Amino acid sequence: MDSQETLLDCVSEPESEPELAAPDPVFGAITVLDFDCDDAMMTSTDVTVRGESHIRYSVKTVRAGLVGMTPKTVFSQGEGVLATMQRRVIIPDLLTLGDKTMRLCSWLKTPIFSLFLGSFSEGRDTYIWREGRGGRIDLCKGSGTSTSSIARFYPSNYIATHNHRRMTCHAHLILGAEADLIREKVFISCVIIVQRMRKRALAREREDLLVLWPFMAGIGCGFPVA
Repeated sequence: MDSQETLLDCVSEPESEPELAAPDPVFGAITVLDFDCDDAMMTSTDVTVRGESHIRYSVKTVRAGLVGMTPKTVFSQGEGVLATMQRRVIIPDLLTLGDKTMRLCSWLKTPIFSLFLGSFSEGRDTYIWREGRGGRIDLCKGSGTSTSSIARFYPSNYIATHNHRRMTCHAHLILGAEADLIREKVFISCVIIVQRMRKRALAREREDLLVLWPFMAGIGCGFPVA
């Protein structure tokens, strides 16, 4: 049977036109990656380097094979594939990074009970993603106590103040000099962390709805539910 792939399109429609926020000069950004689409799960988006007009990176999520198959996310740079991530239900997710295929958790460690969102290693160095303010996430280098950011991701609904004016930012990832040396791995890990965060948030919303539903149904019927 031939394999079929269905692209999961981005359908994000922001209430107001987002702006390209200038990076904090104190941060010392070397590169800014702008995401053209920041949908609910960041399934598909094209990414440009600020100041350039052509697409540098892309994220595409497809469902490959039979109906009901779990999605596969492809990270590309131009015509080349940087990585692919295969989501699976019972067994661990798979990541192909370069020419190596491994369990996702063996590269990007995301402990359930932890003060940080996830971590990965490059050489002898460890890089840790932490939750920031207003939905922002920060990448720090070193031990779990490190608070100095070398990269930051701002979602499209992030509210920033620039020249005493509040503005809604376009989704973007800013990288300091050290993070720019491993830009592709920072980019890939960032997208995976954001997808994971939003999936968990959606699950919590559904759980809350299930808890509230009996009370809502009782109010709608005009009598309390025992």
